[in-house]
Amino acid sequence: MVDCELSNWITSDIPLTKEMFDVFKHDTLKLTSEDQLLFFKKVVNEIAKGNIALTIDDLSQIETYDLETIQEFDHPKELDYTLDLILFTLKSIHNRGSFPQDTTAVFSLVKDLADFICDYLQNKVEYLTNINLIFDNCPGRTSIVRKSKDESYIHLNENDYKVYRIYQGYSIENKDRKTGRGDLVLHFSNGIYAKGIPCLIEVLNKEINNQGEEEITYGNNIIYKGKPYPFVWKSDNNNYIITPDLSPVSCCEGRKSPIVCELSHREFWWCYGRKCFNANQLDHIVSEWKSYSLRDFIKILQLPFDDVGYYIFVGEINRLNRLLERIKCKDCNHVLRPSKQTHFGFYRVSHFRCNNENVNSSPCPSFHKEIYLTHCLNSKCTNVIDDRVAKRCPNGFIICDKCGSCCSNDQFARRIQSLKSNGQIISQKLIDMLTNQSGHWERAECYCYKCQKEMSEDKNGGYLCITCKVHYHRYNAYVRFYKGYKDAREKKYREKQTKD
Repeated sequence: MVDCELSNWITSDIPLTKEMFDVFKHDTLKLTSEDQLLFFKKVVNEIAKGNIALTIDDLSQIETYDLETIQEFDHPKELDYTLDLILFTLKSIHNRGSFPQDTTAVFSLVKDLADFICDYLQNKVEYLTNINLIFDNCPGRTSIVRKSKDESYIHLNENDYKVYRIYQGYSIENKDRKTGRGDLVLHFSNGIYAKGIPCLIEVLNKEINNQGEEEITYGNNIIYKGKPYPFVWKSDNNNYIITPDLSPVSCCEGRKSPIVCELSHREFWWCYGRKCFNANQLDHIVSEWKSYSLRDFIKILQLPFDDVGYYIFVGEINRLNRLLERIKCKDCNHVLRPSKQTHFGFYRVSHFRCNNENVNSSPCPSFHKEIYLTHCLNSKCTNVIDDRVAKRCPNGFIICDKCGSCCSNDQFARRIQSLKSNGQIISQKLIDMLTNQSGHWERAECYCYKCQKEMSEDKNGGYLCITCKVHYHRYNAYVRFYKGYKDAREKKYREKQTKD
């Protein structure tokens, strides 16, 4: 055996032998959690190079910190149990004999993972942190924007952007001193949408011509937060450009489309209802071992892998982490517990409560108060619905504070079917809402999550509550995603006219 310390071996080029591994797998307790993970990556790299053959059972013998060991020496605010989760996931895939290929099978794997976390923490939920399985990060979503072949666009910071006329309000020109009336002038300014944020092109001069129209002379800078950023005009014969878009996730979970984009004829990935042309889903080569992801581990160890199932799995972990970010009490900051079960099984649970009985020698103000947390009805929205933040629409469903979603006829039908399957009582109100097709999505009705009043569409296509100043941007407003939105809006307008 080569006489080598574990920490020195990680940074060396010395091939790994079975004899060395049998020693190192115990010496890992001398390393930090971060270096333990680095050691595991290096071991997998040695397998990829063909220097050593190890089974999942062999790798599972790598010693990590359990809760008792950590608490014996310290009481950290957070625990890093990343390597434990990775080893558990790899062993679960191995034991299953195949990678989950559909949503139901993925849910089963994630539930097992959540149960493992609960067992690892031994019900000490104050140590619960986001689930880290070393997924590939999202490099930033890119989307496709249609343009005419003779239309120019701008190039800024290595990215292309289409220029839009962005509404800037109105003014009254040539006012009559007695009546106060004059010519209504609508103001627009050229600009771009940089990941959903409107940024205007610098204005060098403005004036009103003889026809009462505003004429603007533009410069060659984009103004963002008061600072100029130079750009250049570009043109090509394409009828589209690829532009940066707002990313809804931190880890890439796009599902590759089996067809190419009809506009660009390029491959793309579906990510929250939009096309992305910049997925981060490549296998790392042996020299990139420090960047190995769970995907690399699975493939190098020759475990069953399914591309579609894997990214369903990544998406479900992303969703679960967004829920975990909301799972603390706003009064005492303790982790909430499921209110309808005794053990701390947090996966696919919606009802929580605070069990903290000791805040300055008295119970938390929110002690045993039920809190409802669930994912937004809108498949394009990544928000977590929280009844501590938002109120309910007239149909009784909590309103999303990001996109305004609340209820739909399809949701009523799914709820009824779920109650039937579980042998539960179906309320007459729910039956009536489905019968009368009362879903607010199909009726193009949008409600304020603060005051519960119906909101009005603004001139930019978003929704605004005048009372609370709550605004859902047209980019996010859920009712606008309804295919029959324009017809529903027109029908609603006619009904209102008839009543008036």
